[in-house]
Amino acid sequence: MTGLNSLKKQWTWYLFIAPNVLLFLVFTAFTWGFLLFLSLNDWSLIGARTFVGFQNYSRALADELFWIALGNTALYSIMVVVPITALSLCLAVLVNQRIPFIGVFRSAYYLPVVTSISVIAIIWAFTFVPRPDGPLNYIIGLVGIPAQDWLIDPNQALPSVAMMGIWSSLGYYMILWLAGLQSVPEEVEEAARMDGAGRWAVFWYVTLPMLKPTTIFIVMIATIGALQVFGAAYMLTGGGPIHATTTIVYYIWLAAFMTYKMGYGAAVSLLLFAIVLSIALLQRRFLGWTEEIY
Repeated sequence: MTGLNSLKKQWTWYLFIAPNVLLFLVFTAFTWGFLLFLSLNDWSLIGARTFVGFQNYSRALADELFWIALGNTALYSIMVVVPITALSLCLAVLVNQRIPFIGVFRSAYYLPVVTSISVIAIIWAFTFVPRPDGPLNYIIGLVGIPAQDWLIDPNQALPSVAMMGIWSSLGYYMILWLAGLQSVPEEVEEAARMDGAGRWAVFWYVTLPMLKPTTIFIVMIATIGALQVFGAAYMLTGGGPIHATTTIVYYIWLAAFMTYKMGYGAAVSLLLFAIVLSIALLQRRFLGWTEEIY
């Protein structure tokens, strides 16, 4: 009774959280529930749904293209996560300086993040023109490297897409690193300098260890983002050539919105969720993420 009386006295406060609870139920709980229900059915978006149980899941696991898409996604993640983590840290160190107009440089590096993926894809598609006089081929030709086929070569298409992914996301991760760098107490770095440590030693042995929470966060969200890549593959190559850039999310899009196999697409989506969750938990364990580091 005591709990019930307390609830009656404080019922007005629940009105303030009611909108959030309602939004969660409608756009999250219901969506996940419907997605799970849909994955157990065969549905072409129109007409009646047919219950098929776990056939959609077994069909995905038996589909060769599913494994090709999964492999492409894994390779893309490897090609993106490490370079983007390191390069964005270098950029953050560069813009973490007290020099005139530093805000202009930060804005310039961040600009691709707020630019439409369509615009970025047009720019990079022009950059990757495979002719000898194409922008990128012309630049590498200045140092004696022959013209490359970039997006039309199955062996080069995925690395080319990864290049665009890295470039377009650098500014976002730079801002995260910058926030971490500016949270490091200046007194600690100053004490290390007074003890005779050089600039590189201060960064490597003092600053970088104190950025562990930021490092873990960036590696995890960069991995999650890479595993969900779609726009770059869709806009630049359309999943080709010969499925060389067909990622798992692009595969889901093909299944759900090109062949109208909504139940199958839902099943693959849940498989992707399980994969992403498993990788995130493994990273959390091996990177040493704990509540204490925050």
